[in-house]
Amino acid sequence: MAHRKSPARIAKDARIAHFQSLATRQAAPNAPGATLTWDAVAALEAKLVGRIVLPSSPDYNAARQESNPAFQAYPEIIVYCACEHDVLECLAVARTYNLWVAVRCGGHSTAGYSVNSGMVVDLSDLKGVVLDPPRERVHVLPGTDFDHFNGAMNHTGWHVPTGACGSVCVGGFVQGGGYGYTSRAFGIQSDLVESFRVALANGSIVTASAQENPGLYWAMRGGTGGNFGVLLQVTYRMHRLDQVWAWAISWDAAHAAEVLTTMQAHYMKTGAPDALGYMMNLGYQNSTPVYMVQGMFCGTRDEGMKAIARLMAIPSAQLLVDKTGTYPDMNIWLEDHPYTLPDNLPDGVAETKACGYISTPLSTADWQRIIDYFKTSPNPWSLAYLEPYGGAINRYPVADSAFIHRHVDADLVVDVFWTNDTERAQMEAWLDGFMNLVKPFLNGHVYQNYPDASLQDFAQAYWGPAYPQLQQVKAQYDPGNFFHFQQSVRLPQK
Repeated sequence: MAHRKSPARIAKDARIAHFQSLATRQAAPNAPGATLTWDAVAALEAKLVGRIVLPSSPDYNAARQESNPAFQAYPEIIVYCACEHDVLECLAVARTYNLWVAVRCGGHSTAGYSVNSGMVVDLSDLKGVVLDPPRERVHVLPGTDFDHFNGAMNHTGWHVPTGACGSVCVGGFVQGGGYGYTSRAFGIQSDLVESFRVALANGSIVTASAQENPGLYWAMRGGTGGNFGVLLQVTYRMHRLDQVWAWAISWDAAHAAEVLTTMQAHYMKTGAPDALGYMMNLGYQNSTPVYMVQGMFCGTRDEGMKAIARLMAIPSAQLLVDKTGTYPDMNIWLEDHPYTLPDNLPDGVAETKACGYISTPLSTADWQRIIDYFKTSPNPWSLAYLEPYGGAINRYPVADSAFIHRHVDADLVVDVFWTNDTERAQMEAWLDGFMNLVKPFLNGHVYQNYPDASLQDFAQAYWGPAYPQLQQVKAQYDPGNFFHFQQSVRLPQK
């Protein structure tokens, strides 16, 4: 058989040769203060199956950009890893040259923590899903986005809860908990994790499970990514779920406060069956406020209609979605039906997000004040929504993972969008006003998958009483604080 180089290897050889040629002309590959040499870059490229992107690369600006253009960082080097060995090579170089490492899967960190000014270890090419039905398990690589994850599970009869956004990847999502339409039925996604495979700062790879490295296993289920190591693989326990019923209801403005009062009383901690999952949305369609709930029921249409009967009895209720199918198919369907919210966003629009957990009953008058404030949004892109808890989420023992948000009604989330600095100041001031209005009803905690860089006491907000234990795990598995960022877990003070 003839021995021929693959096209990928030919392209890699060209990149290596280019870096080596530059070594004779420039001391460092990047701006002043850079630590890497061209020889080091060439050597790393030669060891990788993946590829390197530098500030001088043609695709650098696209590669450095997060999903939210509000965050503009300029890494010294971006490495697209294609296998576990690539990750280990990156960590070795980062240790040698004292590079600050950020780990990125989908680039959806709401505080921009997926990039930095040092080395970005990008795992988006590490994607794959392997089902093991006899053991009721599924093995997933960290760069697998939900479009691929759900697609691989589609029509198999097996299920793991995922988020609604198809471009979000497993690696970051699961380490922050992971909420989806079926979480009330099956739990936060991290509750279904049987084990993690993790690359540590010292270059070793370990398994984290209830039996092996149980402290790390506890911490990585809610402790958020980029704190303890690089996630290489997740093994989940699967559930049987052949079909779901997708549904959506809208109401007139006059009945929106009654709807929210009814939902909090009967569709969160108590009342609704676990099989019912949903999001309540306040948004704008063609610049007109929309009051809508959309969700899934893990059962038949008839059972689902019984579950939402109280909501359908509220005057002006309109059933806008009434469709049965697989979870992946219905997840896609609900992206566009009955509305796409937020609506008509321009290209390049940036986002600011804030959230908090509701654990106090609100009166109808309280909800009406929130609705009235929402209608004052300076632009027609703002979105406020409730992610209801209860069911399997609240039953999971608080102490069994670092995801502590169990005894709450719902996560209230507000997104604002802007295109320039003037509009940003205006929208963020409006957002601050919204959060001040609802503050009396919040418990002070924040969903760690929606990080907020402005939080004064982020450790208390994300992890509360679990934080000291997280610090002990940090000290055990990353004693040199190799993995760090603005809101990372701090080493305990000696």
